[in-house]
Amino acid sequence: MLKQLLLGTLLLLTAAGLRSQVDSLGQWRSLQSFASGAYVTQSPEAVIYTTGNVVFFLDKEDLSIRPLTRTDGLAGGKIDRVKYHAPTGTLIIVYENSTIDLYRRGRFSTLRQIDNFNFSGDKRIYDISFGEDNTVYLATGYGLSSLSLDEQIFNFTTFTGVRVNSVAAHAGHLYAATPEGLYRAPLRGVNLNDFNRWTLLGPAAGLPGDYSSNTLATWRDALYFSVDEDVYRLQGDTARIHYDAVRADNRLEYLSGGPSVLLAGYRCTTGNCADRVILAMGETPGVGTELPDCAYRTNYGIEDESGRIWFGDAAEDIRYLTAAAGECRRLAYPGPPKDRVYRLLHDGTALWVAPGQLDENTTPTFDADGVWRYADGSWTTFTPFNTPALRGRNGSTGGDDDFLTIIDVDYDPVNRVHYFSSFFEGVVGRDAEGEFTLYDETNSSLELAPDAGPGRIRAAGAATDVQGYTYFAVSRAESGGIVSVRSPDGQWAALGQSCDLNIAIDIAVDDFGYVWVVHRGGSNGGLTVIDPMGTPMDPSDDRCRTILASSQNQLPTNQTRSIAVDLEGNVWVGTAEGIVIFTCPGTVFDTESCTGYRPLVSADDGFGGYLLETEEIRTIAVDGGNRKWIGTNGGAFLLSEAGDEQLLKFDRGNSPLLDDVVKSIAIDPVSGTVYFGTELGIISYRGDATAAAEVFTGELEVFPNPVEPGYDGPIAVRGLARDARVKITDVGGKLVYEGLATGGQFSWAGTDYNGRRVATGVYLVFASSNRRFALENPGSAVAKIVFIR
Repeated sequence: MLKQLLLGTLLLLTAAGLRSQVDSLGQWRSLQSFASGAYVTQSPEAVIYTTGNVVFFLDKEDLSIRPLTRTDGLAGGKIDRVKYHAPTGTLIIVYENSTIDLYRRGRFSTLRQIDNFNFSGDKRIYDISFGEDNTVYLATGYGLSSLSLDEQIFNFTTFTGVRVNSVAAHAGHLYAATPEGLYRAPLRGVNLNDFNRWTLLGPAAGLPGDYSSNTLATWRDALYFSVDEDVYRLQGDTARIHYDAVRADNRLEYLSGGPSVLLAGYRCTTGNCADRVILAMGETPGVGTELPDCAYRTNYGIEDESGRIWFGDAAEDIRYLTAAAGECRRLAYPGPPKDRVYRLLHDGTALWVAPGQLDENTTPTFDADGVWRYADGSWTTFTPFNTPALRGRNGSTGGDDDFLTIIDVDYDPVNRVHYFSSFFEGVVGRDAEGEFTLYDETNSSLELAPDAGPGRIRAAGAATDVQGYTYFAVSRAESGGIVSVRSPDGQWAALGQSCDLNIAIDIAVDDFGYVWVVHRGGSNGGLTVIDPMGTPMDPSDDRCRTILASSQNQLPTNQTRSIAVDLEGNVWVGTAEGIVIFTCPGTVFDTESCTGYRPLVSADDGFGGYLLETEEIRTIAVDGGNRKWIGTNGGAFLLSEAGDEQLLKFDRGNSPLLDDVVKSIAIDPVSGTVYFGTELGIISYRGDATAAAEVFTGELEVFPNPVEPGYDGPIAVRGLARDARVKITDVGGKLVYEGLATGGQFSWAGTDYNGRRVATGVYLVFASSNRRFALENPGSAVAKIVFIR
């Protein structure tokens, strides 16, 4: 009977189980961009790019890509360059902090010797080249280093006292290109560590007495190098000019030898890039053929065995020439356009990204990146180039009314409208039918920011209350209207004109309908709380409270950063010096009793302190279990409901988190997936808490189900009432495990109370409402789990 039940249940659950096995609890997934390639190298099978944040292999035959991200084992951080060593099949990945990843046959070795070296000078690696016996030469800010790929140890290091831009081994010598000129030393018979043994090549070698060298390349048994912007070739001990460059506003960025041509890439040095050019040269002196205009701000270029020329470029796509005199083609791959994040929102169906940027003084960057949506595994972008409403009132780009620098996305679930806040030009709303509407000073109460330029509105964010009134934070409003409210029927009013602060940067609405505004800046920082008095469209009866750091409250500093309202109605405020919690939002206008509090936590050394008091709290998100996900400059923290216990900490050292600076966090309420927006892009983590009602509302979902042989991760039960009581039994009714859900999800390790893995069979899940939330109608639900060992 058990076998029949097991087989029958398997037939029903196999498809769902196979899907959910892919995305189990605790799994990380990178959502980074593959739109551009900053630096390029190649293997026999692939063109290998780094975007600066990730690496990907572009198949030379079908042009498909295979990503290599933090979840695959990259050390993490900003990537400077990549270089493929064909004899050993090793990809060398160099980071800005001089950490080195060696990737060979699917495995990583990470070398941190240079990064950890106790040296206060420039440790950055500017070039990589190869020598005999699988030796790697590194040109660095402090000089030169030699690395053995076989033993993964450093052979020697030379401190030059001058930055080395490029390095190459040729004809028994090692050459170093520097701002002082070209140095060389014999590879054998001298102490290469001693820079006094190196010779600067000058007039005796046919070179100028004063010159700079930026790049080196060996090609067809000859050494080519830059002398200022010209190209020279070394013949024996004599250097001769190979190409006399036309003087222009550019610099010779690289030399790269391929099967048929030597590439000389000149990168523009002016803003309009008018003088960029890439030349294809042969062995005949004086001849350089200008390639068709394809690269933009070129960093490097390679020629593959088919004659195609691939560019590592600062452009926003992948570019290559079909041949030296061929067609310029561009490639685009799935993913966000860039790895830029200011704020994230998950509306229960899709992740939204506001990519605009503000500096520490809340000055916006000038960008037309629009807003991006991620749903069902694919990305959609809304920009001024495909969405007319995002072009501003004048309907074009380049004017005073451009809708630029979107820094916030809010969703109004009552009226089903998404609002995009621009720190240049007001707000755009997108309704459920996909229609866009621009709101600015001409058709709303949003006030101009006079010091920002003609027609500029500094819209900083939005929040919607339970009645469908949406409140917009407005920074530097000319009449002090730091909040504008839009009613469900489309009416507008400006609020807060009698309040004290005016640099609004974030906003929230609590369970009492009070509007909380976060202000950024020293003398302009702090909090404003506005009470619309039940009449949001009539500001005449409003009251306002300004909360500043003082002895009368617990706000530790006026450097406020973020805000969130939790499931119990408490207001959490992030500052540059930790967190303050207002558990009294209903009496917030009683300045004596509602002062907020800072949770005390104990340390390992026995001394206590305030919660995260040394951290800048950039973002706060509340999950379905009322726990708090905190984004800081030092990683991400998961705190218990009251904040008195640290449940998790993720940083770049202990997790695949892309960067320690976590700017925004959003949580999918349905799946519990947590999205982290960092300086290097977005990465997700499958959390164990989902949003939940106080009673059961549908069927339970179990994943993975069936639990197949070899799977040893957690099993999740989703769709529970909030904090439900869960019991797991075998089919005979013997209790195997029990506990409480976190929000609407329960996690089971697949073990009994003694930690032993359960046997093959069918297990029953019995869930009942926690009577804290459902005294009159507790409710219950049942599900099955198939376990195969």
